[in-house]
Amino acid sequence: MNNHYLLRWLIHKDNRFFTWLTNGAIGILFLIFFISLGLTVAIYVRPFYYMGMERISEETGYSVDIIKENYDALIDWCSPFQEGELDFPSLPESASGVSHFEEVKVIFNLFFVMLFVTPLFLTSLIFMQHKRESTSWMLASPVIVCVLPLLIGAACAIDFNRIFVLFHQIVFNNDDWLFSPTEDPIILFLPERFFMQCALIIVGTVLVGCLVLLTLYFVHRKKQKKLVLE
Repeated sequence: MNNHYLLRWLIHKDNRFFTWLTNGAIGILFLIFFISLGLTVAIYVRPFYYMGMERISEETGYSVDIIKENYDALIDWCSPFQEGELDFPSLPESASGVSHFEEVKVIFNLFFVMLFVTPLFLTSLIFMQHKRESTSWMLASPVIVCVLPLLIGAACAIDFNRIFVLFHQIVFNNDDWLFSPTEDPIILFLPERFFMQCALIIVGTVLVGCLVLLTLYFVHRKKQKKLVLE
């Protein structure tokens, strides 16, 4: 079987393996898109952070102005449009602390890129399924999308600190994320509840995306039933 016939066999509308494979890819791409969107909202929609600055000020002894200017400097630098070295306006930073934030910046930028790249792949795959007259992705996608955040959400509810540590041990291959408040006081402005808030925003965004996909599925199913009855 040459490549031409193999390709025709793979994309044939009755090929269940290709349908399953494509549905899985669509679901994973939707998941990546919603995670990227949630992370972008959690980090770059700054009022979510600003609402907690008074409490951070009371806990650390730093003024709200100092907290805000240094947090803004960090987020500005982490954006894909900011170049140069990280420099906090009124806080010291260690080499290991800067090294960790450089790794974080790479991760943020990767998800920022995925936010715009995944829709391109999704459009292509969904169009392919449409040409094959296959709509099973409309149910498979929300199922795939909701599984991971539900598992992570349950795990975080049980022991967020353990999940937080495990995440850093998996993602980073060093201990630079173990900040010293003396050498890197910026960590005082990023308490555990801040990261929990970010996690909740990401999980919430994914679940909202799942609901949107489910709604589209049921609307499509209702239209199909209506056409059959007519």
